[in-house]
Amino acid sequence: MTTAGGRWTAGLWAALTMLCLGAAGIALLFGLSLVAPHGSPERATISACETRHSARNNYVQCEALLTDGTHISLRRAGHPGGSVDAVRAPWGSYIVPWKGFTAWTAALAAPLTLLVAAAACAVALRKAVASLR
Repeated sequence: MTTAGGRWTAGLWAALTMLCLGAAGIALLFGLSLVAPHGSPERATISACETRHSARNNYVQCEALLTDGTHISLRRAGHPGGSVDAVRAPWGSYIVPWKGFTAWTAALAAPLTLLVAAAACAVALRKAVASLR
């Protein structure tokens, strides 16, 4: 391998390692915000629900009323009159926190997979740098 080609390869492995680490951080933030949101849950009573269509899938959007009288919007399969726990997510909207072992597994699967990919890229980067010497 030529020196210029080796540097290019090492640079690409370094960039891919950093991208995987960044994506793992973002996936961890989103996953943990769904299973362990910051703040205390508030009781919300669902007032109306409708099915909305998007390019990939359909989802249920519900309007709800918190105990303090605030109107919020939730993505949740529910029925009018039902009540759920709602927590404000880091990005500002309200979410219904996931509960249970399966929720934690789903929330941590993507970040752990991306961390394994970052480790594999770091090993390839180390080999590419070693071949330059």
